[in-house]
Amino acid sequence: MPTIRRLLAATAAALTLACASAGAQPDSQASLYNRLASLAPSGNPEVQYNLGMFLNNGIGTAPDRAAAFKQFSQAAEAGHPLAAYKVGCYHAGQFPGVVPTDAAQALQFKLRAAEAGYELAQLDVGTLFARRGEAGQAARWWESASRQGNLQATARLAHALSGDAAHAAKAYALMGLLKTMSPAAPKELLTRIDELQARLTDQDKATAAEISASWLQAKTPLTLRANEGMAAVPALLASLERRP
Repeated sequence: MPTIRRLLAATAAALTLACASAGAQPDSQASLYNRLASLAPSGNPEVQYNLGMFLNNGIGTAPDRAAAFKQFSQAAEAGHPLAAYKVGCYHAGQFPGVVPTDAAQALQFKLRAAEAGYELAQLDVGTLFARRGEAGQAARWWESASRQGNLQATARLAHALSGDAAHAAKAYALMGLLKTMSPAAPKELLTRIDELQARLTDQDKATAAEISASWLQAKTPLTLRANEGMAAVPALLASLERRP
């Protein structure tokens, strides 16, 4: 567990839940917020989701988590997967005082985004299943996120598999990827890699090499869309405002 904790701590800033945004300059944020707010009554779920993000994070306006949750809920009801993820974050207790913490509701909403391909939702869903003792489901979702290059999911999956001799080659491959992906691989990880390597047969090592070579895949369109953050808002507004 120390290896996992150190890896997660080292990457926490880079892997915050879909709340971080980048793009517009500060002096344009209030304008973007006002334009989103003026379009929200149209019921466009993309507008509602982005308005929720502005309210959630206090971008261009004072933070208002209750209002943000309302926007996310409306967008999620219309089928917006990233909004569903944010509703799940609220039910998970990320923003206390707005809605009661409810693990079942958190899983239900985050699962929508995970199934649509969002890597952070896949990471969270795996963790929620792990807390329920459903190791197989946890590994499935961590693997989906790990294949998109998610470091936390890779660390959790490697740790989960490392104690099972049947998955030693896969665990070794994942730890090797962690070493490559980590800004500074902790000593515990390097030690664990050496320990696993000593137990592997030549065939296991060949299997691990095959797994490693084919593991990483392209990020899904939904993950890329989420990663755009605020940068996508001006184009969204422009497209809607020029409609008759």
